Amino acid sequence: MPENQFISNSLENNLLISIRSDSILYSVTDENEQVLLRQEINMLPGKMADATVYGHFFNQPELNILSENVLILIENSHFQLIPDELFREENMRELFELEFGKMENSKIKYILLPKWGAHLVFGAPAAMIDFFEAKYPDAVIEHHISGLLKKKINKSDEAVFAYLRKDTVDVLVVKDNLLQLVNSFDVKTTEDCCYFVLNVYEQLQLNTESMTLVLMSENSVNEEFIDLLKKYIVTVKVK
Repeated sequence: MPENQFISNSLENNLLISIRSDSILYSVTDENEQVLLRQEINMLPGKMADATVYGHFFNQPELNILSENVLILIENSHFQLIPDELFREENMRELFELEFGKMENSKIKYILLPKWGAHLVFGAPAAMIDFFEAKYPDAVIEHHISGLLKKKINKSDEAVFAYLRKDTVDVLVVKDNLLQLVNSFDVKTTEDCCYFVLNVYEQLQLNTESMTLVLMSENSVNEEFIDLLKKYIVTVKVK
């Protein structure tokens, strides 16, 4: 039987694991960023805390990738942004649970954001984190909000940013070189999303004629939604 070149070269590849509320999407790319394998795993409710689920999918030979070449991106609304001067690692769980409630089966982690003078604290199922930290000990673990603030949003970008994901919109506001707001809103319709975005403009007293709205998403943005927003906000861009 001929040797499987994809498997034999797997240690040279890169792996991106995106963990969402109801699914896990992973993609394997080569050194030229060519996608070699892409798969989405739909997760049943409650299974995110079941470590056997991850073992079943991630013990494939194709995924025996050097952990230093692995990026794990956690996407959820369980996050806090804490200014550096207020952050204390020893009491971050206590502060986190004041907002989100007791999270006995979750692990609380943090990411430094020097550009913004803040720490991003987030929670995720402990069984999931433990599995991936054991399998890929040198992997980078990011939260999707920290990914946006590190790579896609700059301090000089004076705008309202709306990151669209399933049933949720994350709104980030940058003004006067400062991060004025980071918040997530549950949405069911495009009208819901429009309402929360406009509410942010109103609450922060932002001018809809001069303050740009930037839409971001891993998927294509609905043109009808863009047209709806343009009825209220003069400049709407898709990034």
